[in-house]
Amino acid sequence: MSKIINFPMQDKANRSELEKVIDKALANIPERDRKRLKFELIKTIDGYDSFFTEWSISLPKDTDKQTLQQLYDIAHREHARKMRMLADIVKLKIESLVNAYQRHS
Repeated sequence: MSKIINFPMQDKANRSELEKVIDKALANIPERDRKRLKFELIKTIDGYDSFFTEWSISLPKDTDKQTLQQLYDIAHREHARKMRMLADIVKLKIESLVNAYQRHS
């Protein structure tokens, strides 16, 4: 039995924190270029979307509820870890985009 477990990003605090980081990093860039750089960041985040938000697991049909709960708990912990990884990737991508922009302007 294979099952997909989805983890929609419901933590608005983390998302708004990331928005603050992005806005701060792009604050000195003209608005037109800032929008273009934000679009590049969104493409980066979207490119990792299923890796960070979807799990596939195969379990025997007779798996007991306790084991299912333990797997679900582990998946949630791993999801939180992956979301931290995504935040780090985005921060590095921001630095890269801003540095490239500053070199070419």
